[in-house]
Amino acid sequence: MTSATCHTAFLLEHKKNTGAKMRKFEKSLLFTALPIAAMFASPAWAEDYIQVSTGVDYSSGDYGDTVDTDFIAVPFSVKYKSDDFYLKASTSWIDVRGPSGFIPGDGGVNPGNPGGQVVSRSGMGDINLTAGYSLYLGGNTFFDAVGKVKLPTASEAKFLGTGSTDFTAQGEILHSLGDVSVAAFGGRRFNGSSDLFDLRDVWLGGAGVYYTKDKVALGLDYEWRQGSVAGAPDRSEATASLTYKLSDALRLQGYGYTGFADGSPDLGGGLQLLFRFGG
Repeated sequence: MTSATCHTAFLLEHKKNTGAKMRKFEKSLLFTALPIAAMFASPAWAEDYIQVSTGVDYSSGDYGDTVDTDFIAVPFSVKYKSDDFYLKASTSWIDVRGPSGFIPGDGGVNPGNPGGQVVSRSGMGDINLTAGYSLYLGGNTFFDAVGKVKLPTASEAKFLGTGSTDFTAQGEILHSLGDVSVAAFGGRRFNGSSDLFDLRDVWLGGAGVYYTKDKVALGLDYEWRQGSVAGAPDRSEATASLTYKLSDALRLQGYGYTGFADGSPDLGGGLQLLFRFGG
């Protein structure tokens, strides 16, 4: 799942709270989905809650190699939100089929030789922990300060992860124009030490535009990040998403994305189901 899908939820929550607090800013993680926040404008949605989500994501691309890599992920996350503060933990079961030594989804990390032996491997991915605090800036504008930690639980031996503990600091800003909202984010990822890769710290950023009406939210996001290894291609991709509110507690999101650089897949997409307790 791309981080852009999280921006959609981020936007949906902020937009809805403009009317109730303008008064209170809330968000669902930069990379659960920005449309989810804007569409649920009921006062209950602005209260404290626990949210669980799961789904499936598929992508394929050559990542600058001569052979395609196919990637399937089944993500799972839990989020707790209280007032302007939130915590989130997420992980995935992943399955990869492609050249050995290649880690898709991490900005072109690939120490192997082009056209290497095609192998299949699967297992649990890394654990990602996120904390965020939201500030209302006035005039329908909001800002989130976000910190992330990636714990290296994915197998290095299977090339499912880099084996490093990474930290990310970023800021996210959102402005609501009624049914339409715009957002942007930027930050720095501090990659840890890896036995397999010579990782470097990288910059990241992106922007999006979102439209919400009744039970439907549409999002279009762009995301960029430097390659995690010197000389590796950057990650550059766009995501389109649609989120539908099935009930007060349940919403469904579908999305598709495409890459513009060898650090991103050629095509990908997925579905996500989100359920909230409380609020």
